[in-house]
Amino acid sequence: MNESCYIASLKYSPVMWNHGRGLGEPVRSAGHSVRYLMASGYDWLCADSELDVDRVEVGSDSNPLFSMLSFLTSGSLRKLRALFRSHPPSVLLFVNFNPLIDRIVIRIARQVNPQVRVVALFHEPHTEDKFVYGWKRAIMLILYEFLSQGMARRSDAAILPSGQAGSTFERFYPGFKGDSRVIPLAYADVGCDEEIKRSLVSFLGHIGNAHQKGLDLFFEMVEANAANSGTLVFQLVTGDPPERILDGLSEAARSSLLVVHRDRLTDEVICRAIRESLVVVLLQRRVMQSGALPMAFMNGTPVLVSRLEGFTQFVEEGRTGRILPVEAPLEQRFAAIDQIRDDIEFMSPLCREAYEEKFDSRCVTRHVPFLLGHDEDSS
Repeated sequence: MNESCYIASLKYSPVMWNHGRGLGEPVRSAGHSVRYLMASGYDWLCADSELDVDRVEVGSDSNPLFSMLSFLTSGSLRKLRALFRSHPPSVLLFVNFNPLIDRIVIRIARQVNPQVRVVALFHEPHTEDKFVYGWKRAIMLILYEFLSQGMARRSDAAILPSGQAGSTFERFYPGFKGDSRVIPLAYADVGCDEEIKRSLVSFLGHIGNAHQKGLDLFFEMVEANAANSGTLVFQLVTGDPPERILDGLSEAARSSLLVVHRDRLTDEVICRAIRESLVVVLLQRRVMQSGALPMAFMNGTPVLVSRLEGFTQFVEEGRTGRILPVEAPLEQRFAAIDQIRDDIEFMSPLCREAYEEKFDSRCVTRHVPFLLGHDEDSS
């Protein structure tokens, strides 16, 4: 009976369907059996997929205890045991943690195959200054990191998506006995190749933790452009309900802001919005790596970023974006956008090249032996 490499995401986050394929399809292309073990929330994304996808009921509540209760009472345990018996796991690769359920999955997999290789992708191994997010979120982050350390103890290998994440992992997981490797966030190429005029200044992503995300700096630009009868048109692309955060904008600012919002934002919608953009604005005050940056590069769109290692390790000043001081003055932000507009024909192909060289799923091909445990450095 052929063993399979399972790509698992038992916590719903739409982008993980792309990341999962970004890691899984190079393994399949190398001739290995690959299955995707996904939370039921991914149904709308992968229901029509021709790939081998197995879905597990974990509920829709973000509370890990309620999620586990749903898992335990839905028949998922029985389904998982039957799945692993019929398709024994050789590798379990977790691209997004649901730490309580993931532990159960690992235990069942090891009952079927004691030699199964467990690989975990640590998106952000440790968050500094947690209490700037408020005490409730800080406690959740502390709990999540505690559970992530438990995942590390159960894993044979760790993937870190950036050099900064790699050095952070070494500092805060000193007892990790497995293999680790930096592999930049892998994206299956779903870029928009339509010929569309680039005209929008866009913010892309979640709008929770708005201060950390620098959303206030983006809206400050929207307001200033409207107050000075500027010609820029801005765009907000998010799967989060935007009504509350838009209430603070003036009517003039609101009229110059396009909002792309759906509860279920597909890659096609996101990529088309980015392809229409002159620049994607990422003025975070704190970041380890960005999922929006590779999406911008995939679609040949430069970025405007804060001078933080999570960005500067990937962005070339004046070539794939502009790098500004954290909380740069308004005038400096507008000047950077003007520079990008003047140089867009030069910068856009370089952004696409940066995606292909760093984030394209084909870049994972050389890491397949590591993922499977066949690499000489993984023995």
